[in-house]
Amino acid sequence: MHHLRNSPLRNRDRCAILFVLLSTVGQVASANTESNQKAMPLKWQPCQSGAPAKLGFECSRLPRPLRNDKGDGPQIELAVYRLPASGSADQRLGSLFFNPGGPGQPGGASASNAFLIPQELRKAFDFVTWDPRGLGASSPALSGCNAGPVQRPATGPVDWQQVLDQRRKELGEVNRACIESNRDLVTAMGTVETVHDLDALRGALGDSKLNYWGVSYGTVIGSTYAALYPDKIRALVLDGSVDPWIDLFGLSDSSVAPDDAARFFLALYPDLAPKLARALDRLALSPIILKDGSAYTRWDLLDPLQNFVSLPDMISGPFARTLIETVDHALFGTPAEQSAAIDQLEHPLLRSPEIDKNAAAGFAAVICQDFPQRPSIVRQQQQLERIVSQAPVFGGSLGANFLALCSGYDNVPAQDPVPRAPFPNVRVSGLVVGSSWDGSTPWVWSMAMARAFPSMRTVQTVGSQHGTVIGVQSSCVRSVVEDYLLSAEVPSFDVVCPYEAPKVEQDFQ
Repeated sequence: MHHLRNSPLRNRDRCAILFVLLSTVGQVASANTESNQKAMPLKWQPCQSGAPAKLGFECSRLPRPLRNDKGDGPQIELAVYRLPASGSADQRLGSLFFNPGGPGQPGGASASNAFLIPQELRKAFDFVTWDPRGLGASSPALSGCNAGPVQRPATGPVDWQQVLDQRRKELGEVNRACIESNRDLVTAMGTVETVHDLDALRGALGDSKLNYWGVSYGTVIGSTYAALYPDKIRALVLDGSVDPWIDLFGLSDSSVAPDDAARFFLALYPDLAPKLARALDRLALSPIILKDGSAYTRWDLLDPLQNFVSLPDMISGPFARTLIETVDHALFGTPAEQSAAIDQLEHPLLRSPEIDKNAAAGFAAVICQDFPQRPSIVRQQQQLERIVSQAPVFGGSLGANFLALCSGYDNVPAQDPVPRAPFPNVRVSGLVVGSSWDGSTPWVWSMAMARAFPSMRTVQTVGSQHGTVIGVQSSCVRSVVEDYLLSAEVPSFDVVCPYEAPKVEQDFQ
């Protein structure tokens, strides 16, 4: 799940889930069958803008009813992206549908992932992704939902309860305005509606069964599809799973994960631990004043670092080292080192990232439709206190975001919450993949996902990477996933892959 770092969660940052007990799987399946809408074949043309155009993708639009069970009601359109398989016709196995998570992340922005999967999979599958309803280039898209970052004091002690109170107020105002401007759309953005969209997209592409790879919150789409359409799955890869048993309150437990990832990261690079500690101590007293007059605060260090330690097997690992060492030089170096480091800290990659404000609102719209619970203020305060005690570095900012996320949604009940585990009668084979110290979705969540579907196997890698199939440079992980997607046969046993250090380290320039 992606923690939209300082606003309702993640830019590459993160989170989420579901709740409503459906009395039997049979009832779920029958309700789904009655509401399924037949989709027409898609018409494709070269993409004209953005990453998909640069990468040679084809684009199309899929018309869908705003509400799946009201086919004659208002309509929406989904933006769909496809990179045709590189192999011959006899090598092709169909489409591999991909969702990057969030929720709130458009699929088009993740198009480059198509080039990171093993070549044998590129030969066998068209890589297909889409912008979920209300997001990206799909229409209509959320508008006027401007959720800014969490407000925290630049220096001095942090009263996290005060931060939470302020965040509730801010998000309450933003969410109420967003609902007022987009009420029909917001109440139709839950994962169940997205799963019906995915099945319609599968049908429009002519695939008799689904091949699906979901990362982070994309695993919620995958597990919900398995609950609603168990007979329409060929292969299912759930990468960095969200626990299918927990409720909205339990979702905030992921706020602890980045601290766990940081511990793993600093164990790999022990020389950085004292540098980080003394930098945070100094920045708590006063910020670094950059040459443009702006202040570089502790949050400018911690916010990007949260991502970097959760993605150590990509270029983010070297970025984390560069970030910590640059701040250390800016604070404690020689005059020449300080001057050079201060220049470098003005680079946007080493500052708090810009937040896509509508994506942050999309995160809330999906989660607050998926989960009907609204934890009391007292429970929120108690949970945040526990989170900060367990995760003193990153937990406060993330916990305040999670716990305040559905402020303003009190009078907007979830229309169609996602089904919750267990799913004892659903026999769907698949792979649940994750890292032992995942910085967004804890490994215990992946184990919970596998427990919900008795026919699934787990693939665990030692590390803190969030999104392991392409993020981890592990021949073990890639081999297991590749074999499964090509054969649709799970391993005989659960698999544990050893840590493999990045093969190439790159310095930030």
